[in-house]
Amino acid sequence: MMMKVHFMDNNEIILLILSAFLTSSISAVLGMGGGIILLGIMALIIPEGYKVIALHGMVQLFSNTTRAYIFKKHIKKTLVTQFFIGALIGVLISVCIILILITYFDVNNASQIKIEFLKPMIGIFIVWNLFLKNSKKEKNINTFIPVGLIAGVSSIFIGAVGPLIAPFFLSKNLNKENIIANKAASQMITHFTKIPLFIYFFNMSYSTEFKTILPLIFAVYIGTNFGKKILTFIPELLFKKIFKITLLIIAMRLILIY
Repeated sequence: MMMKVHFMDNNEIILLILSAFLTSSISAVLGMGGGIILLGIMALIIPEGYKVIALHGMVQLFSNTTRAYIFKKHIKKTLVTQFFIGALIGVLISVCIILILITYFDVNNASQIKIEFLKPMIGIFIVWNLFLKNSKKEKNINTFIPVGLIAGVSSIFIGAVGPLIAPFFLSKNLNKENIIANKAASQMITHFTKIPLFIYFFNMSYSTEFKTILPLIFAVYIGTNFGKKILTFIPELLFKKIFKITLLIIAMRLILIY
């Protein structure tokens, strides 16, 4: 049985296109924030919860792929490879979790499972990572295997994992282009690996949403290129301050709006 299709009117589609452009510009400038804003807007328009995450994942796959390509000179292959290894392990774990939850809650498919409690937990983790954790020792690059694992496990359940993994990129000795490039490449991996899970476990049909997805992909491509031009005018220290403030705002939203 296929997931129920929600047909949007022209005004809703235009709103999503504009939102995709603006949020991809934000992500190109700050390295994050755009994805979770777009997720919230899509949730207001599309009634089916897991369909929101499924469509958001496809759009963000192209958004992060575009961003990774535009900033490809700044990608650290070792970091992304380690993230990829962790993400694959995480996806396998998420499959086991989905099968257990389907059995435990006795539901027909995974789209009926509700796990909203994860959002405030992620917010608390972000605040702890930014302000409370003892960071005297600089993290070794190998830590990106567990970072990928965390992202791989959680991506299918919460949609936007950018704020969850962002503190790890901020804690490294990376410049603004490095942060944006490597975070985009990492998120590209998580979105790519979860799409087959939505097709199999959530009965998601992307072909029926092609007319919606295509203009959104075009919008994020333009928005990413526009955002890159703005980034060149932002000083390094200012970028990292804005990045941290944005991350804190997202964390408080996750904690308080539950």
